[in-house]
Amino acid sequence: MTITDRGETIDLSPLKTPFSQDALDWRIVRAHDGDGGSVSAIVASYVTNRAIMDRLDNVVGPENWRNEYTDGPGGGILCGLSIRMGSEWVTKWDGAENTNLEPVKGGLSGAMKRAAVQWGIGRYLYSIETVFATVHQNGKYRGKSPNGKLFRWDPPQLPAWALPEGEEPKKPRPAPRTLHKDESPEKQEIRQMLNEYGDAFNDDWQSRINDILDDPTVTKEKLRDVRDNMNGKIEEAIVAAQQDMEQ
Repeated sequence: MTITDRGETIDLSPLKTPFSQDALDWRIVRAHDGDGGSVSAIVASYVTNRAIMDRLDNVVGPENWRNEYTDGPGGGILCGLSIRMGSEWVTKWDGAENTNLEPVKGGLSGAMKRAAVQWGIGRYLYSIETVFATVHQNGKYRGKSPNGKLFRWDPPQLPAWALPEGEEPKKPRPAPRTLHKDESPEKQEIRQMLNEYGDAFNDDWQSRINDILDDPTVTKEKLRDVRDNMNGKIEEAIVAAQQDMEQ
């Protein structure tokens, strides 16, 4: 419990309650190239900064918390997350290194996440045992293996104790569209890329690609050019997704 300067009593225990699955994101901790082109990946869940801010607003009120930043003693960034206790502010600190993508922004975000854990926000996620992603062609997330293989994956289901009361685990994503089995290997490969990474291409791109696939006179060289251009767009989408995960 804590008392605000208006004499209100605030229960801090809800800070520690599990978040809805929609408030969580996932990242790859380590990927591995297996035999026959297979890929496996260990993944971890984390709470987004937006969810942390919403949790603080809802539990203590937006006027009763604040954050501040300073340089870390050995580099990186420290975040102090403060909650008002009566007429005083209680601050808990933690820090993070600057990230490879958008270094300063990523460091600020990481430091606040860790400072929030000091208050119990999202701390339960550290108790989840090592979990593997479900790697399949229709996964929500994109990844890249150490050998450069692009793949898609879905996070595993969380245990019941890591879900809010009454919330059910998310169902698996639907199966991808059926490929055209009578087409050339080059066309099948491109259709497979559209199935796996379709959201990396806008409507105009997808329309142009489908027109090429429907052209019976298209050459193998043209199809290879299309495949290479698609790989470039997929790489850009993966980098953008990694940047979003670090915010």
